[in-house]
Amino acid sequence: MSHHHPDVNTVIDAVPGRVLPASVSMASMAAIAAGLGAFAYGLFASEGGAPVAWGAWLVGTIYLIGISQGGVMFSVIQSGTLGRWGRPLKRVAEAFGLFLPVAWVLLLVFLVAGLKIYPWHPETWAHGGPVALAPHSAEAPASKEMWLTPVGFVVRNLALAGLLFGLSFVYLRASLRPDLMLAAARLGSKAPSWWSWFTSGGGDVSAEVDAGQRRQRAMVPLMGMSYALLMSFLAFDLLMSLAPWWVSNMFGGWIFMSSFWLSLAFLALFATAGLDWLGLRGWVSSTTTHTLGRMMLAGTMFWGYTTFGQLLPIWYTNMPEETDYLLVRMYLPQWQWMSQTVAVMCFIAPFTMLLSRGVKKMRWPLAGVAAMIAVGVFMERTLLVLPQTWWGDHFPVMDFVVVCGGVWIGFVGLFVQVVGRILASMPAIPVSDPQLEEHPWDVHVHAPGATAAHH
Repeated sequence: MSHHHPDVNTVIDAVPGRVLPASVSMASMAAIAAGLGAFAYGLFASEGGAPVAWGAWLVGTIYLIGISQGGVMFSVIQSGTLGRWGRPLKRVAEAFGLFLPVAWVLLLVFLVAGLKIYPWHPETWAHGGPVALAPHSAEAPASKEMWLTPVGFVVRNLALAGLLFGLSFVYLRASLRPDLMLAAARLGSKAPSWWSWFTSGGGDVSAEVDAGQRRQRAMVPLMGMSYALLMSFLAFDLLMSLAPWWVSNMFGGWIFMSSFWLSLAFLALFATAGLDWLGLRGWVSSTTTHTLGRMMLAGTMFWGYTTFGQLLPIWYTNMPEETDYLLVRMYLPQWQWMSQTVAVMCFIAPFTMLLSRGVKKMRWPLAGVAAMIAVGVFMERTLLVLPQTWWGDHFPVMDFVVVCGGVWIGFVGLFVQVVGRILASMPAIPVSDPQLEEHPWDVHVHAPGATAAHH
């Protein structure tokens, strides 16, 4: 570690006395209770019944997997690029990744109990019974019949998610281990007991810092390829197979990139809302939020590009097995308004607002845009699922508001509760990271009388 490393002792000393604020804890627990109630209502009393309820569970699961895995990828990008601007946010992003075991359990529950929402399932809840998966011509291979089987589907997706999450934990351990060893050496008996999962068998802190940096950089290519490939497989299986004869080659990339974008939005929300609670005010400046806002703007543009990139070829080829998926969502009156709302909340509004430098540099305006993106992605994911689990000729208002909205709120509350408690019990920044200090070649120019940050 450099002898010019910033003083991080105050960050470490703040850990023993920090707890999740009572108001946040109560609100998130109330959200979890509301989510459970909404799910029970969906199962037993809603107009759409079990298909809508388990569809809402699927939306929440995909949503939280995206945030959690996207947080890991933010850390991976910082390590791979030797980025310094985002180092104060790196630990918050990695705390998202520590939610992955919970996300895997949520996925397991869905795959065990909710699989009948898929129209290819032999005992599907879909109207009209199972969709035939036999090829349309004798020359075509029977790939769908082999791929979409209940047992294979469950085993494959649990294994793929487990592999991706396992690789993420190997990476997270390389990042967390030297930090927690350094903090534990200072705190002694005041250090949380769960740190020993990461610090056991440790030696010299400086050697662990060097080893951790090498491991993180070595894993960057593997993590990048694994994220793109395995998240695409999960997207194709869990979301696209709800309409088994609809195909879009860009769908996997659209999902994994929008998941990373969603994670950036939640990173902005946690960093701005927790600025004082986590002691980040001296570390997260207007320059930090400006750069994070530019990444959110890039994500907005990429979402718009990949959305249009799927719509355009489907439109000009005009093949029935591809167009019906879009016609249902973009032209049927009960879904058309939702497609238009998604376009506004996921592209038009955030793109316009994030063009402003001031919005990206100010605390609460940036948090407002991030919240809009978070809600917009929820509606987009719901638009992918709900038309496949609700077959009525009108929009299911109560099912959407109470079941889909309530379950989503419950999942977000669970995420806030778990990640909040994790963040409360560890240093909020990577205290041993050599990239936390400013580069000696950096030059900062300020106008006379200008302040360093705007909050």
